Order: sequence, then structure tokens, then C-alpha cells
Amino acid sequence: MFRASVRVRGRVAFTLIELLVVIAIIAILIGLLLPAVQKVREAAARMTCSNNLKQLAIACHSYQSAYDKLPYGILRHQPNSNPLSNWPSPEQPNGQGLYRRFALMHQLLPYIEQDALFRRWNEYDFNANRRDENGVDFGPGWYFQKQKVKTLVCPSNPNSSNSLNPDGQYFITHYLGSAGTRGYNRGGYTGGIAVRPSHFDYQDGVFVQNKQFSLLAITDGTSNTLLIGERHYFDPEFDKYDPITDWGWCWFGGTADVFLGTSVRINYRWAPGKLASATDVDVEDRMNAYGSGHTGGANFALSDGSVRFIRDSIDLPTLQKLGTRAGGEVISGDY
Repeated sequence: MFRASVRVRGRVAFTLIELLVVIAIIAILIGLLLPAVQKVREAAARMTCSNNLKQLAIACHSYQSAYDKLPYGILRHQPNSNPLSNWPSPEQPNGQGLYRRFALMHQLLPYIEQDALFRRWNEYDFNANRRDENGVDFGPGWYFQKQKVKTLVCPSNPNSSNSLNPDGQYFITHYLGSAGTRGYNRGGYTGGIAVRPSHFDYQDGVFVQNKQFSLLAITDGTSNTLLIGERHYFDPEFDKYDPITDWGWCWFGGTADVFLGTSVRINYRWAPGKLASATDVDVEDRMNAYGSGHTGGANFALSDGSVRFIRDSIDLPTLQKLGTRAGGEVISGDY
């Protein structure tokens, strides 16, 4: 007796449970992959930032080789009765009685492959640099507004995609010169008598206004003295007072456009609600702060030309010792 053969048809569909398991596995894999991608991206950004600072440090040393001194932090003639700005230029005026005016990054342009941009800058007529070909301030043909210097931009900073501020009036730089203890401090005067010191009362860093120093003047040791560091452009609470993205190296009305200091820790920011109780010192502290979009610290160029990532956990006294050029402090090498 013959038995009829039976063909068993294979199952081709997933059950609901199997499908959910597959989706869960894919989600886990994506969850593991995204942090890895972000870490790789941040590592690349941090390396780019480090390379930028290296180029700027080399530029400072090249300037030193050419002129036997480091660049001015700021060169600006400000002789008037205000004790905060009674700073005549150390240089002589030209035939029209005009003094040269520029800041740190202007002087470094020829050494970071930006010689053409440097040559367009009018050192004697500061206001001429913001006019278009028809003499209109900030007009559509304004040359400097259209420029972006990649060496001055850290990819990890929030505004790195645009080198200009929201108003389109400045060049943004994420790297500022070390002014020592205070990069910006308006001070306080009553009847011409100081009630707290101004930035000009410190002048203890590598870059200051209307003065130049050689590497030999850095008696604390070039490997233990900050040269240039990062500024972070993200502080929602402080932005309610004065958005940091409005500041840049091209139009420097104050030292906060050019300098940073060591009066506060790295990555110092205002806490939520701080604006309501903020004092002048609080404002100045935020303007002084080094910081970055990198996790846990910021990149710095030291005066010997090396670049180092310094963690924001560094104790403040050690950071302050690193800021001064001739304070006579002893610093251990494990900071």
C-alpha cells in the first residue's frame, strides 16, 4: 500500500516577537555606534584645534624672529583723562597725525598664509576698514566682512560654521592671547581714585596693550607660560547680558575681544538666574574665562610653541601661575 507524500511548506515570515527582537538589537547597535562616531568626530575636531594653535604659536615665534619681540597684544593710542584708557601709543604718528591700530591676530596674518588679508588692513585709518568701495560703513562690498580665517576657528565651538557674528560685523576667533591675571577688567574709579584694579594694573601676561615682550622676558619659563588659549562661545545666561558671539578680533573696542585671563577656572560659565544678581566683577570674570567645546578642558599654546590640553579640573592657583610671564612661581609638570 502506497502512502501519499506530503510536502511541508517552510515558514518564511517573522513572528511579532522575532521582529521586535531584531529591532531591539538594531537599536542597541545604533546606540553603541553613535557615541563611537561622536568620539571620533570630537577627536578629529580636537586635533584640528590643536593644529590651529600650533600654527599660531609658530606664527608668534616667526614674528619674534623677524622683530626680536613678540607681537603687541593691542596697539591703540588712547590718551585722555580717563584713568582706564590713558595709554598713549609707544609709536610716533604719521604725517597726518594718525597712529597705527591693530590687535594680536592682525600681526600674525602674514605668518598663517593670510598675507593678502593683512595687506588690505589700513593700520592708520581704522574706520576705513569697515567701509565698502562707496565709503558706506558696513556696506555690501565691505571686503573684510566676507573673509573667514580657518586657522582661527575650532570645529568644536558652537559658532564654528560661521566665522562672523550674527550681525556680520566681526571676524570670529576662538583663540585669544594670554594677558595673565586679567584679560579684561574695567576697574572702578571714584573721583579718579581706583576702588578696584583695572586690566592695565595687571599687565602680567605675555600680551598686553601698547607693549611688546621678547621670549627672554618670560622668566617663568616658556614651557610654563600660557601664550594663546581657547574661548567658548556658549553661555545662555551670560548671553542675556551681552552675547559673546558679538565679539571678534577684527573690531576690537575693548581688550575682551583680544585677551583672556586666569581669574576664573577653565569653562567658567554663569549659572542659570545669575543675571539678576550679577556684579561688574561677575561680568568681567566671564569675559576673562578660557573654555572650549571639547569635553573636560581646553587647548592651549604655551610660549615654547608646544600645545597642551589642560583639564578644567586644574586648580585655580596653578592656572593663575601659568598665566603670568614673570611671577617667579614654581609649577609642577603634572598639571
